Amino acid sequence: MTDMRYWIWMQLGIGAGADLGAVLDYFETPKGLYDSSVLEWVACEGVSHSSVEKLTNTSLEDADRIIDTCNKNGWQIITFDDSRYPELLKDIPRPPAVLYVAGDINCLKDKLTVAMVGTRKASAYSLKAARYLAKGISDCGAVVVSGGALGVDSASHEGALKGGGITVAVLGCGLGTDYLKANEKLRSDIVAKGGALITEFPPYTKADRTTFPIRNRLISGLSRCVIVVEAAQKSGSLITAEDARRQGRDVFAVPSSIFDPAFQGTNKLIDEGAYVATGPAAVVNRYKDEYYTLNVQNAESMYKISESKYGANAPEQKQLTFDRISETRHSDSERISKAANLTGMSKTVYDALIDDGFTSIDELAAQTGIADSKLNTVLTLLEVKGLIKKTEGERYSKV
Repeated sequence: MTDMRYWIWMQLGIGAGADLGAVLDYFETPKGLYDSSVLEWVACEGVSHSSVEKLTNTSLEDADRIIDTCNKNGWQIITFDDSRYPELLKDIPRPPAVLYVAGDINCLKDKLTVAMVGTRKASAYSLKAARYLAKGISDCGAVVVSGGALGVDSASHEGALKGGGITVAVLGCGLGTDYLKANEKLRSDIVAKGGALITEFPPYTKADRTTFPIRNRLISGLSRCVIVVEAAQKSGSLITAEDARRQGRDVFAVPSSIFDPAFQGTNKLIDEGAYVATGPAAVVNRYKDEYYTLNVQNAESMYKISESKYGANAPEQKQLTFDRISETRHSDSERISKAANLTGMSKTVYDALIDDGFTSIDELAAQTGIADSKLNTVLTLLEVKGLIKKTEGERYSKV
């Protein structure tokens, strides 16, 4: 195995998502790149002009600092030539030179890996579908892979964990970054329960609009198949589905209303030949002869999962139909009207809640300055009005 320092140095220089294959074909090893001249760097198709400048200004000491940071935090560094590097990921175009991992990357070994993706602002139908599918797939011994974001991602991770399964979150930022605080507990649970957080971005790299498209190819790359749960006609989830196709992965889509524009993307995937994910069995049965760790006999129907103890404890209690999806969306205007009429402490607390995520009661108390006794009363009133909802860990969000 080549010295880890050179792999990290190379990745810092050529950047995430670079054409690693072209670089290794030309220089054979990261050390070969390091020992070559700038003229040779320029001649390599895999090294861009901006990368030449970055390589020039990056030192092995920069790599040493990253190694030290990972050692102090208990994070693993998995280079491309490491035996622990996931085999599926090696086969994709532009695989990452280095992976940074919190948790156990070996949880992927010999397991069917199923990616689940979808919109952050998902309907109640899609959240329920994601939770139950993930739970059922995990029951069969598969690993659920998603992006750790709100909406469908969170529901997929939570479904796998609730079912006692293992799940992996692929991050669009570096480990240690203060990103999406609302999901901090979820990320901790993923690691604590045998899964992993995986990223190709060095520690403390901030997320931005460029990092997530780069990240998406790893979600599909780590997986044997990708399930798109909810996607409109223009959606980041469709980018992941396209990545999956380029990588030779199977694509599934959850069926839904043909009248709702929020599902135009998933319905289009079905029109184009995606498999229909009607339940865990529809997914795992395709791979029963490939993975000895799969137990397809554990694949329950979505109806049976919804009727189980797990289903009874899930947040959605009402029967969900395609008609009710539209009904749910139309009720938004009524909630907006109620929210506009709030005054006093109710308005203060409501405004303090983030629009796309959960806020803990401690964070609300710090932001509003309202005493806990009064804060609990206000939160209860907002729940009764149907303006907010509560989840595990005393966290609240706008409905």
